[in-house]
Amino acid sequence: MHWNTKIINPQDLNKISRGDDKIILKYLLQFQELIPQRIDSLKESLKAEDRKQVRQLLHQMSPQIQFFGIMDLVKPIRRLELDYETMPLEELNTLIETVIIKLDLAINDVNLAIRENF
Repeated sequence: MHWNTKIINPQDLNKISRGDDKIILKYLLQFQELIPQRIDSLKESLKAEDRKQVRQLLHQMSPQIQFFGIMDLVKPIRRLELDYETMPLEELNTLIETVIIKLDLAINDVNLAIRENF
């Protein structure tokens, strides 16, 4: 399998799926389906300044982010999950924007991996 990725690390995905292409494709398709929806919800929650919803959405995305080895997002998401109530709004916005940019890159990686391998 060829992985021409910029942000995701397929090693973790390969470990979780035990190298089974069908399982890998299943996870790729789930990511492709769920993450864009969650990004939209994240943007809406941020606009509404709904900090609890922001935290909940990030918490829901955490396992997929770890499955896909997107290590750049582990620390910012952990920080957002812990400090979501007390973090200044401007800092919250900046961190969420960073998360969204990286998730968009991950979506591109997933789309490319599906096109090149399945």
